[in-house]
Amino acid sequence: MLLPHMADNTTERQRALRELVATNLKLFRGKQGLSQEGLADRAGLHRTQVSQIERALTSVMLDTLASLALALGVNEAQLLTEQNESPVPLKSGPKKKAELISAKKTGRKAV
Repeated sequence: MLLPHMADNTTERQRALRELVATNLKLFRGKQGLSQEGLADRAGLHRTQVSQIERALTSVMLDTLASLALALGVNEAQLLTEQNESPVPLKSGPKKKAELISAKKTGRKAV
């Protein structure tokens, strides 16, 4: 995460790229019904790191970008390319018992 004195060195292009990666992560993660924690587990990252990337608070190193792409089953370039769709917000907060039971029966994750 950038410290306050470092934010002055961030260009518009850098901010735009961070936003693009953030939007694409949310898009691909949402399509799979993955939580930030689930994506972090798959990618071998900490959940707060995924959160910071998705809020465009921090830049992404190439190794991290590659890990995220692999975890999502997409090409790294797809995380850097503008997509024609918008992320679908996932339900947040604690899961209701009925959702968990239904998800177990269908073999899907509760979202």
